[in-house]
Amino acid sequence: MQYSIASPSRIPKDDELDEQGGANNSLPFVMKLVRTEEQLQKVCELRSAAYGHHLPHMADNMLVPDALDKSPGTVIFLAEDKITGEAIGTARLQSNTHQPLLLEGSVDIPPDLKKQALTEITRFSVRPGYNQFTTRQALIKACYLYCCAMQLPFILIGARRPLDRIYEALGYVDIFGDGRKIPLKHAGGIEHKVLKFDVYGAERNWHAKQHPLYGFMFQTHHPDIQVFSAVSSGWARPRRADQAAAFKDRDGVASGR
Repeated sequence: MQYSIASPSRIPKDDELDEQGGANNSLPFVMKLVRTEEQLQKVCELRSAAYGHHLPHMADNMLVPDALDKSPGTVIFLAEDKITGEAIGTARLQSNTHQPLLLEGSVDIPPDLKKQALTEITRFSVRPGYNQFTTRQALIKACYLYCCAMQLPFILIGARRPLDRIYEALGYVDIFGDGRKIPLKHAGGIEHKVLKFDVYGAERNWHAKQHPLYGFMFQTHHPDIQVFSAVSSGWARPRRADQAAAFKDRDGVASGR
């Protein structure tokens, strides 16, 4: 049975995709959506190590979750090494379905783009010394597949040099078209380019340009990138429990506990 990644009927399980045809490639790590406090703490420790490697002044702040980590419309991917269980990669996606994007605290997004359903990638981190190329590409693929499944047509990201060149090579383009760099409040005030990625046009554009990663992104099923199980389950149970407790406390129902 064949499924579309954006099928409105239902989302297939990752083991169902394993049974379908096409190239299948195992990775040295497993990527899932963060669902527990333990996983979130591993994410924070990885963020601190990765950001601290280049931006030491941000390391301490990264050791604790921020308000956005558990907000509605936010998901976090975590890649863990199969042998050691060590956290080796993470990325956070925030959609503008519940609140403005972090970027909007620093950038006036063009009106024609602002009216779209958008997702912003933040806290993109790969452990120093690990296979950064493979981990980075797998994170980018996970973000792309998630946006397809959730029908989010554009990804935004703030990218400092030299990372902006990496994203531009992947098909991200400057939202202003003039290469301007803007200090981002949520990134320590460091100047970044603000780039966008056309999710729906990605496969067509990469095929037309014969992009060297086309096979990795579109022709290979990676069972270790567990996007569909993530979309199906997510952090729903812990979040709902926390929210229910908050509502009870607010209404006085749980007072004295």
